[in-house]
Amino acid sequence: MTELIVPVTAPAELNALENEFKLYNADEVKKSLSILRAMNHKLRCEILKIIDHSETINVTSLYKALNIEQSVASQHLAILRRAKIVNAKRISKQIMYSINKERLAKYVVLIKDMLV
Repeated sequence: MTELIVPVTAPAELNALENEFKLYNADEVKKSLSILRAMNHKLRCEILKIIDHSETINVTSLYKALNIEQSVASQHLAILRRAKIVNAKRISKQIMYSINKERLAKYVVLIKDMLV
C-alpha cells in the first residue's frame, strides 16, 4: 500500500521551520481527487442540488428541470456515477438517481483533514 506524506502547518508555538507530517493512503487521496474533479463543474453541481432536493430522480425529470438535452444530463450523470457520487437504481424501465451520502461524508472528512 502506497502512502503519501503531506506537510501540515505547524502550530504557532512551534518553531516556524518545523513541520508535522501526516501519512495518507494514496488510494484514498486519489478517490478524494476523483470526487473533487467530478464535482468541479457548474452543471454537475446543479444536478447534485436537484437530486439532493428530490432525494431520487430519473433522468427525464432531471433534464427537464435543468432545461438541457437528455444526452447532456446522461453524460454528466455518468461522470458522477463513475466517481460514485450518485447511486443508480433500476426500477422497472427507469433508472432512479440518488446521492451517495455515505461516500461523500467519508471523503469530505478526509479532504478537510488534508487541508488543515
